[in-house]
Amino acid sequence: MAKIDVVRNFAAQVAAMDGFEIGEPVVLEEISFVPILKNETPRVDREYLTLAEALDEQACHVIDKGNEVAHIVFENTSEFPILIEEGEIFHGMGTQDRMAVGTVMVAPGTVVEIPVKCVHAPHYLSSGAAFVYGGKCSREMLNELRVLKSDNARKIHKASSIDQGRVWRRVEAETAAEAGVSDETQYFQTVSGRGQRASQRVASLQFPKNAVGVAVITPDGQIKGLEVHRSSHNFQVRKEGILESVEASVSWTPTGSGPFQEAKAVVQDMFQKLANLADSGQWQEQVEIDGLVINAEGFNGEVFTSAFYSDKCPSCGAPKPRQKACPSCGYEEESSEEFAYMSLM
Repeated sequence: MAKIDVVRNFAAQVAAMDGFEIGEPVVLEEISFVPILKNETPRVDREYLTLAEALDEQACHVIDKGNEVAHIVFENTSEFPILIEEGEIFHGMGTQDRMAVGTVMVAPGTVVEIPVKCVHAPHYLSSGAAFVYGGKCSREMLNELRVLKSDNARKIHKASSIDQGRVWRRVEAETAAEAGVSDETQYFQTVSGRGQRASQRVASLQFPKNAVGVAVITPDGQIKGLEVHRSSHNFQVRKEGILESVEASVSWTPTGSGPFQEAKAVVQDMFQKLANLADSGQWQEQVEIDGLVINAEGFNGEVFTSAFYSDKCPSCGAPKPRQKACPSCGYEEESSEEFAYMSLM
C-alpha cells in the first residue's frame, strides 16, 4: 500500500528544491509546461515499464475474462514491474474497450485482475480476447474517477464498484464534443483524435534530460495537470500521453496576454500544499488499488509509492528479477518504500 509519508517527503523535497528543481517553463501557444527536474545523473536503466511500453514490447498478456466487465486479466511476463496508470485505455480486439480505474504496479511474473470500467458499452464481451494500448483519458475524466474513488474509499468499497453510469455520462459528453467521431459510444475514438493532435505538438516540447515530471499552466495561472514519474526515462516515454490527457482541458486559442508569468511559483506552492496534507480527510487508501486517492482543497489526484529492487543480487552478484528474493541464493534484498508516480489536478 502506498505510504502518505513518502508522498509528503517527496513533495517537501520538490518545494524546497532539495534534490529537485522546478525548471524554467517551456511555452507552447501560451500554455506553460513547467518541468520538474531531478538533480542526479539520469539513469539509462528503466526501473519499471509503462503500460504502453509493455504492450508494445509484448512484455505482458492482457485478456478479457468474458464473464464480467469490471476486471480484466493482466500477466506481467517481463523482468520489470509494469505501471498501469489510472485512466489508461485498453482497446479491445473484438471485445469492449476498458479504462483502468486506478494506478496499479504489476510485479514481474505475476497475474492480477485489473479494476476497469467500460468505455464501449454496446459491444459484446469475448472471453480470452486481447487488448492493445488505447491512450489516456482526459483530465476531466480523471477528476470524475477521483471523486468517485474518493467516495468509495471512505466507505471502504472496491474501486471497481464506482458508478458506471457517471463514467458513461462523461464518455457521452466528451465524444459529443469531439469532431470527427463516427461512433459516440466508443471513447477510444475521442482519445485517438486528441492523441493525433498531441503528437503534432509534442515535438515542440523539449525538456532537460533529467526532467521527471511536468505541470501544465494556463495563461490565467490555473494548473490543468501535473504528472511526475520516478525516473527521467519513464517521464520521457509518457510525455506525449501527458499532452494527450490535457488536450481538451486547455484552450489553444491565443489570448493575447501571453503565458502566466508566475508559473514556477504556482507549482512550488502546490507541492508545498501537498507536503502539508493532513493525516486524515484529504487522502484515502483504496480497496483493490494500491495508490492513494487525494481529494484536498484546490487539487485532487492519485499518488503511488513502491519498493524497487535491483536487477543484480547484492549478495551473490547473480542477475535476478526485480523482486525481493534472489532465485540463485535466496538472499532477500532490503528496499524502502519510494516515490513512483503522481498525477494531480
